[in-house]
Amino acid sequence: MKKFTILSLATVALMFSACGDKEKATEAVVEAPVVVEAPATVATEVAAPVASGEDAGKVAFAACAACHGADGKLAALGKSAIIAGQPVADLVTKMKGYKAGTIDLTGNGMLMKGQMANLDDAKMEALAAYISKL
Repeated sequence: MKKFTILSLATVALMFSACGDKEKATEAVVEAPVVVEAPATVATEVAAPVASGEDAGKVAFAACAACHGADGKLAALGKSAIIAGQPVADLVTKMKGYKAGTIDLTGNGMLMKGQMANLDDAKMEALAAYISKL
């Protein structure tokens, strides 16, 4: 991903500076600072104060909805099981496994590990309770 971003920035810089002579185009690419940051996971964006109980689960689910659908009935990336309606205990077990990096059911283990990274046990319980009711 980082290589793609650097290459993209260099290409854009070259395109905009290609209207002038070759020396200026080369200078523009060399002088242009390239800053690459690791992409933030969606889970880190849900850092706002969260209410307890069902509201906490609903707020936390906003990050899940991107892949699992607004109602939890979408196979994430065409690979995962439908999460809506699964038992709370099963969901919590899976979330903790993803967070620990010990579960990779569909090849999305690292993606899910990133999503679970900022969830503590209470948030996982609230999220699981919310998903089980979908």
